[in-house]
Amino acid sequence: MSDRKQIALKIHRRKYPRAATWEIYVHSLLGEPGEEPAFVKLHEYFLHNGHVCLSFEKHGRSLSEALSRKPLTLARTKQVARRILLGLSQLHAQGYAHSDVKPENILYDARRGEARLADLGSATNRLKQCMSCGTREYIAPELLLGAPVGVEIDLWSLGCTVFEMLTGRMLFAPRRVAAQKYKELSVEHLAIPMADSVAKDHEEELAEQYRKGALIAGKYVLKRKLGQGRFGSVWAAEANHARKVGGGHVEVWNHAAAVIESRPDATEQEKRDALWRKEKGADDLIDLATNHEHTILMQTLLGPFPSRLVQDARYRASYFEADGALRFRPEIKSAAIRVRLRRETKLRGAELDSTANFLSGLLQMDKAARIAAPDALKHNWLARTARRLLITSDLP
Repeated sequence: MSDRKQIALKIHRRKYPRAATWEIYVHSLLGEPGEEPAFVKLHEYFLHNGHVCLSFEKHGRSLSEALSRKPLTLARTKQVARRILLGLSQLHAQGYAHSDVKPENILYDARRGEARLADLGSATNRLKQCMSCGTREYIAPELLLGAPVGVEIDLWSLGCTVFEMLTGRMLFAPRRVAAQKYKELSVEHLAIPMADSVAKDHEEELAEQYRKGALIAGKYVLKRKLGQGRFGSVWAAEANHARKVGGGHVEVWNHAAAVIESRPDATEQEKRDALWRKEKGADDLIDLATNHEHTILMQTLLGPFPSRLVQDARYRASYFEADGALRFRPEIKSAAIRVRLRRETKLRGAELDSTANFLSGLLQMDKAARIAAPDALKHNWLARTARRLLITSDLP
């Protein structure tokens, strides 16, 4: 076995250094991991060929990859949920929301069942009404509707994730429903043209990609791509020496400031697009239709939207009638959380009741009624979760 250190190297795209510097800053706020680390550890950061690079501990693979094979056991689901709640408690105590909790942003060690919360570049302490963040399938109703938001958005996303861990299926899948209902929205029936700005960005992204075997900053050899997102790519890599890469804080921050300062002003079309998004709460008409399907799925599971939430929603005219009913008055057949769990898992009896109760606390339409992370850690669903579990049932 190689004695070279195995790490995960995140290579940010050249045009997005601000996301990298923000992620570095949030990690610095959290300090050193404690006895039960909830976040992936950041080893070092540096500038390489115009890219801000972050070297992290390598901790398993994404939870989404594990769920693509099979759901987790109940014990493993509790173990992962507990660790993520510990992380959210730390973030929320600092006034930050992670804002994008989902299986793709949870690193999971399948042999030990341990999890780490990743991608702190999405964390924010600037929570405001009508902000855009998160991933559609996991976003809370207040984000969808343009109502006031807080750190509670993370608990909703965790509820969606816990359901997915138990079932292997998304709790809400509005894209799939929209494509089935409106044939015009399916890829087979409509090739949606790519905007010039999006096409250009895509070309730039492809041109920036590295290949397996590339040497980064004279230290890290790229072995296998682990994932790719809007802001950059993540590679499994080997460090060929233990010395820190030169540069560090000052070089990275000065570079980020220079890139941000050199950005061109928005075009008139970009300004018009931004105004439409601000008024409608959607990127385009397709996005608007998919959002409407999302509201139907939420009401199917949890009942009507609270009147206060509808009243506070900036985008209420896009989704609700004057009397507060969903637009077009869709026929809705209720399927409560407990019903979904019984249908899609083997949970029964007390375990089914306790799991449904835990999820109900996370998935409250009214964010004020949603359980907070420290209280969720005390819920009886997690009460018997051992501090360090030795579970072998999921081993490959």
